[in-house]
Amino acid sequence: MLQKTYSIYSDDLNDVRLFVETGKNHIACWCKKSGDDILRAFEFFQYDTNATQSFKELFDNAKLYSRLLTMPLASTVFLWNTDEVICVPKDKNDVVFLQQNFELLKGSLPGTTIFSREADICTVAWRVEDSKQQIADQYFPRASFIHQFIALIPAMKLAGESGIHLFFYPHYFTLCLFKNNRLHYLNTVEYATPEDVLYFVLNVFKQYEVEKNIAVHCGGFIDENSKLYETLYQYLEGFQLLKADERQLASDEFKEYALHYFTPYINYVV
Repeated sequence: MLQKTYSIYSDDLNDVRLFVETGKNHIACWCKKSGDDILRAFEFFQYDTNATQSFKELFDNAKLYSRLLTMPLASTVFLWNTDEVICVPKDKNDVVFLQQNFELLKGSLPGTTIFSREADICTVAWRVEDSKQQIADQYFPRASFIHQFIALIPAMKLAGESGIHLFFYPHYFTLCLFKNNRLHYLNTVEYATPEDVLYFVLNVFKQYEVEKNIAVHCGGFIDENSKLYETLYQYLEGFQLLKADERQLASDEFKEYALHYFTPYINYVV
């Protein structure tokens, strides 16, 4: 069942760009104006992956309760937030190479298409089920389609030479590691318990020889009173919540929530 958990709107929603992100358990919609980074509206829907709703039915239901999906827009950007994605060197973007790497790293998945795009320091390739892409095309016929990593990589590169970035979504998180201004690791991972997250982060520390006091910047849907927060804060020396710049939030309604909830969407560079 689809449930709307956030709906925040500013007074000025004229001539805005709509951004739509869909993951395994969520649909996020937000608006900015061309030429600025101010978050002017935000809607967030969650759903159960075990539900019988089709991808089309999810958007049909979201549209019933969404203001952003039904109003006039300047343009639309659609982001796939999935783990069906790989990052490769810029010059390794031919179809055969990408297909081989997907099958090696992610396994075979019939009825899909691989898309790719350069993201400053690498090529990001993502794989989408044809049926889902066709439905997204129908709902957003003039949209630009990209993967979440396309918007995330330039933001993380600007954040500093070295650091880990954790962004939490319902039941999964994205981890990005930069060392000496180079991307070393980027992946989206499902989790069930706080220990799952901690184990995964510590494993990245070990595999990539990360210093234990490296900054771990955390944002997204993590509650400061949760066992997840307590576990990460206790075991990760450099753990810190990202602080949102209130000047990038157009409505005081955002301040009714922990502002780090919105940092992934503020930080995306699209």
